[in-house]
Amino acid sequence: MFRRVFIALLVLLSTAAGAESLEGTWSAPSLSRPDTPILIGLLPEGKATEQIGDYRGVGRWTSEGSSARIDWGKGWVGILRRTSDGEYRLLTWKGGSPLDGPPDDDKPAVRIVSPLD
Repeated sequence: MFRRVFIALLVLLSTAAGAESLEGTWSAPSLSRPDTPILIGLLPEGKATEQIGDYRGVGRWTSEGSSARIDWGKGWVGILRRTSDGEYRLLTWKGGSPLDGPPDDDKPAVRIVSPLD
């Protein structure tokens, strides 16, 4: 109970300060399995989870302005970014790909669960 109240207060404070919380569960199309969505959890304290069908992965995420950078243990890097039209995109780079170059994948993403749900 205390944790939910604390998270709610943090979300309210960050919203009041103009920052947006990206915590929650996000869904995006999968590059490797087009018929199965990727479910990404951005959890408190920088923990990230990934599920594609029966595959499960973990990583770390950090807030970078209005974006979230996700570093996966297998070398991939993802950037969840809000676009100028208010939508979200998930850009991903394979391990070893330069982050200042074009992403290996760019797909729409939607939040399906917010931290207060």
